[in-house]
Amino acid sequence: MNEEDYWIPRQLDAPNLFFMWDADNAMIVIVFIFLGGMMNMFFVGIVLAIIFGRAYARLKEEGGRGLLVKILYWYTPSDWWLTKKLPSHVREFIR
Repeated sequence: MNEEDYWIPRQLDAPNLFFMWDADNAMIVIVFIFLGGMMNMFFVGIVLAIIFGRAYARLKEEGGRGLLVKILYWYTPSDWWLTKKLPSHVREFIR
């Protein structure tokens, strides 16, 4: 083995990459392009991949880890969750 065969990330918490993109964002784009191709709407798949890929990247940049779960917790009714959660009007007063 040669020392040049290894890639060391700049940061310890660097995300997994798929080529030069974050792996989770790349998978969203790939899935939308694949689904568009399967339904013979390749152009629509590309447009949706760009829209959802950028929206997911922006959402990830703004809120960090677990933002989607937090948004769902605050903006969905409590009876949608599998576990017992407090109703949204009560959640506002608890810290």
